[in-house]
Amino acid sequence: MSDIASEIHKKAIECGYDNCGIISLDELDDYKVYLDERISKIPESRFVYGFYDDFTNLKERFPWAKSVIICTIWFGKYRYPKYLQGKYAKSFFLSINTVPDSQEYKKKKSFETFLAENDIRFAGGDDNAPGSILPLRHAAVKAGLGIFRKNNFFYSEKGSYYALEAFVIDKKLELKHDLKIKPCSDKCTVCRKSCRTNALCDAYTMNPTRCISLLTTFAGGNLPADICDETIGTWVCGCDDCQDMCPHNKKHNWDEGEDFPGLNDILELLKLENLIGASDEELCEKIIPKTEFHLGCWNVEVLRVCARRALNNCD
Repeated sequence: MSDIASEIHKKAIECGYDNCGIISLDELDDYKVYLDERISKIPESRFVYGFYDDFTNLKERFPWAKSVIICTIWFGKYRYPKYLQGKYAKSFFLSINTVPDSQEYKKKKSFETFLAENDIRFAGGDDNAPGSILPLRHAAVKAGLGIFRKNNFFYSEKGSYYALEAFVIDKKLELKHDLKIKPCSDKCTVCRKSCRTNALCDAYTMNPTRCISLLTTFAGGNLPADICDETIGTWVCGCDDCQDMCPHNKKHNWDEGEDFPGLNDILELLKLENLIGASDEELCEKIIPKTEFHLGCWNVEVLRVCARRALNNCD
């Protein structure tokens, strides 16, 4: 490992990242094969995976780039209020990118200052969330930071509750890890059984057009003809079912941990009745930014549609 690669890793940890790896840009050349395989298995997924086509031409988009820095952020260190569980996806509402005025966010952004001060040209970071500029999970696995599990999520030692951020850089560097993570049991079907809409139609395979996370965000709250309102349960924005039920996450207690910056301030507004009755202005100012770019102010009505459905499904 080169001195600069070691310094990059050290700085990433100082800036609040949980871990950091570096791979050659060449290692992402096979992503097109990976993407084509996923689409061939589920042809209707082209509607979603087509947005990832840019990930297959990184060298044309960034002809100066030679390597990829991929960093993990563990958001499991935060407490997640009980009321929000089963209604709002944790990866959205515990994303540090949604609180740009916080010390945690400023600390993280200082990593980019470090790269610039060391004459490292880069592109990426959280400015392109949620799609970023390259296949984040694919890069993280290539860097040895974790593995894929049957629910298609990236897992490291602490489970799947990670956010990922990446940068393409103009230096040829490498820093890989060799984490000893136990793979999924061949017999385990817990995640598939927990998926209410059968989006997890096979191991390591999913139909994103049936995923509750997509249906309650980018799909505008609209459901396919064969999925009824009751199937969605109380989910308003996103879904954590397959992760929460996964044996490799079951030991985590969301009632413990640090308070996430500003989350307690909007708990009352996130209650279903209050969300439905809130003005567009209030939702745009206080809630939409917390969805980590999965909803915009032009579709605030999606929140109300999903909240009404969730309220009807409450016991």
